Amino acid sequence: NKMLLYLSSITAFSFIISGVVTLIYDAFFFVVFGYTWLAIVAVVLIDGLTATVCRLLPKKFANHEKKIFQVSAKEKKFYEKLKIRKWKDSVPEIGQFTGFRKNKLENPQSVEYVERFLLEVCYGEIGHFVSLFSGFLIVLLFFIAEYFWLIALCVAFINALMNLPSFCILRYNSYKLEILRKSNLKKQARLSA
Repeated sequence: NKMLLYLSSITAFSFIISGVVTLIYDAFFFVVFGYTWLAIVAVVLIDGLTATVCRLLPKKFANHEKKIFQVSAKEKKFYEKLKIRKWKDSVPEIGQFTGFRKNKLENPQSVEYVERFLLEVCYGEIGHFVSLFSGFLIVLLFFIAEYFWLIALCVAFINALMNLPSFCILRYNSYKLEILRKSNLKKQARLSA
């Protein structure tokens, strides 16, 4: 199960961060561990808020035809060098929260469906890109403990690393979706001619 692997990774990171901070500050492990989980919960809430705010943006901000969302053949080749096809399906997809799952094409022949898929991909790109940075807001909670800034920095950095694959997957998929959309438009034009 992807989500179980994801949660196991978070738990492993929490133990590593707690252990390192405990050693550096000669602190009590379970207190540090509690603060680490506080930082994790805070960053998850920030990511959720970021995703919600991004999803509330007007559709014109998530228009797949905007230059910022265009993926070049060179960028696609970069993702292929990262062997994205081999690992992309092991990254959890949480489209159920937006009412549109992005892990499988349900109606690839429909221009409208593919365009809706592209819209959701663009919203996802915005959300994951902003989350790469917004997670670092937890550092502002530094006053909680002398060493909390270090915990927060580690958690925010790992959060950024965990958002990056999703961002790359969305970019990689959008390249293929654009080709599918253009192909569908040509078919539609032939049928209506």
